[in-house]
Amino acid sequence: EEINDSLSEIYQNDDENLVNMHKFDVKKKKGFLFWFFSFLIFASLITGIGHGIYYYLTNVDSDATAIEFAIQGKDKVMAGEEFFWTIKYKNLSRVSMSNVSIKAVYPDNFIFLESVPEPQIKNFTWHFDKINANQEGTIQIKGKIIGEKNASAILLADMTYMPENFTSTFKKEASYITSISDIGVDFDFEYSPTALMNEDNNIAINLTTNDNNFLQDFFITTTLPENIELISLTATSSDNIKDVDAFMVEQIKPNIWHVSGIKKQEQKLEIKYKVNQKIDGKQDMTLTLWQTGNDEQMYIFLEKKISVEIMQSNLNLTLIINGSKNDQTIDFGENLTYSIVYANKGEVDIKNVMIMAVLEGDFFDWTSLDDKNNGIKKNNTIIWSKNEIPNLTELEVDQEEIIDFSINVANFKETDIGKDFQIKSYAQFDIAKNDDDDDNNDVSADEPVVDKETNTDNRSNIIANRINSDFLLKESVRYFNEDDVPVGAGPLPFKIGQATSLKVYWTITNNLHELRDAKVEVNLPDNIHWNNKNSTEVGSVQYDNEQHKITWQIGRLPITVYKADAEFSISITPTINDVDKIMVLLPGSNAHAIDNKTSSDIIKTTKTKTTKLEDDETAMGISDGRVVE
Repeated sequence: EEINDSLSEIYQNDDENLVNMHKFDVKKKKGFLFWFFSFLIFASLITGIGHGIYYYLTNVDSDATAIEFAIQGKDKVMAGEEFFWTIKYKNLSRVSMSNVSIKAVYPDNFIFLESVPEPQIKNFTWHFDKINANQEGTIQIKGKIIGEKNASAILLADMTYMPENFTSTFKKEASYITSISDIGVDFDFEYSPTALMNEDNNIAINLTTNDNNFLQDFFITTTLPENIELISLTATSSDNIKDVDAFMVEQIKPNIWHVSGIKKQEQKLEIKYKVNQKIDGKQDMTLTLWQTGNDEQMYIFLEKKISVEIMQSNLNLTLIINGSKNDQTIDFGENLTYSIVYANKGEVDIKNVMIMAVLEGDFFDWTSLDDKNNGIKKNNTIIWSKNEIPNLTELEVDQEEIIDFSINVANFKETDIGKDFQIKSYAQFDIAKNDDDDDNNDVSADEPVVDKETNTDNRSNIIANRINSDFLLKESVRYFNEDDVPVGAGPLPFKIGQATSLKVYWTITNNLHELRDAKVEVNLPDNIHWNNKNSTEVGSVQYDNEQHKITWQIGRLPITVYKADAEFSISITPTINDVDKIMVLLPGSNAHAIDNKTSSDIIKTTKTKTTKLEDDETAMGISDGRVVE
């Protein structure tokens, strides 16, 4: 049995089963053909891999397009600001590039200053004999852009080259856009839309320099019709300094002036012109503002077309509102002072003249009309004849007179929303056909005497006044709030040597236009102390210890924010010298904002607040505001 077990182990297969010894499987040996074809397949595979590696090493890295070519720079610059465009190139292949040329095409509003390296051809072409494999480099172009605000400057560049293992020339291209964020100087043009013949007419250009300005000088070219004569162009500045850097204007060619000395203060250019002949009812004048570079080319950054209506009459009328003949912004409730200047510029006397003031718009408070000459009001017109002003009976040659009156702008009402917040005013004259025609002088007749549609030669200049938003500031100083709850502390009446604290409330309201840069400020008297108890839901209330000033910084005020409030505490400690005196708590606060629609500053000022506590009825019942011992 032991021998059988040993034999079984010998004759078992891998599965531990007995092998059939009566059957034999014979495997054939692999022959010559098998090994021959196996060798061929293996050799072909090795050859293919080697060829692939060789192709990769000798061809891929020598790709004719394996060049990196791009431009870098600033996205936005100020007009006249010096900056760099950088052209970057890199040979990414393993072969060198020969006969390399890089050419830049500058935009029309770009002034080239210098480059590193220097160009070989003018200011725009650089040539390189050879750029080695993996070699890189840059070209830095320094310049500035002169143009209108938001204008774009597009730099185009191309690179031509010949790879070492090619006989053809290849080309790469790149571009970059830089735009002008701002000119750096705000130009405000003021002029009357009408021009009187044979009279001096004015165009005022007010300059406001921004903090980041690079325009120190510029040129003005005036383009006028043949019948319009330019009399003068002058410069005025608030500093009145007479030195080499002073703000000044100099004529260098006919109709071309050079303006220099631009600084951060009030500066104005004034153009006087005269219309010698009426050719058309309306004519255009063009003012072109520009700079020049080394190439003496004109780089225009502002072009203003001024259209005026020409008035031809022997009786010249000029309308002035609040001291200006130009369009201007006004506020609700503002008092408007009118002056009508009329002058006989003809060659004969003029008899039986009627002067009319036409006030168009929904926002005149006619109950506030103040007219010392007692003109007759008819609809929206005030009429003066010889019955109201005796010298209108006959105007001698070159005689000049003035009619003055005033009227208030109506206050804003919620029912006004949706109306046109603008008023328009002009003067007009009429002449009776004969002295005995009483009907022509009866200004109380039902038919209006104002000709609004046909002849305009009998009109003055037209002044349009846009109305600012109804931005208001309300201020109150209280010991008790509106619910008679004490919000102050300390003695009342005010006592010497003892501190009394009070609460100051500021409320601003605004309906019509969005405002920006809104703030409220007050300078505290020396004897008033800041108690550092403040709150607001809009902006922040800050105290400047050095200037002893409180500022409520609001910033943007959209029309969705109709009302905003702020409050803070102050205190006062009277001295022996203040006994029996009414003391000033606040000298008057100033609210300031810029109207986004009219682009005008709105300034509101409150009245002086005293220890009488004029806004607090409960406190007024306790104290008359005088300091007691």
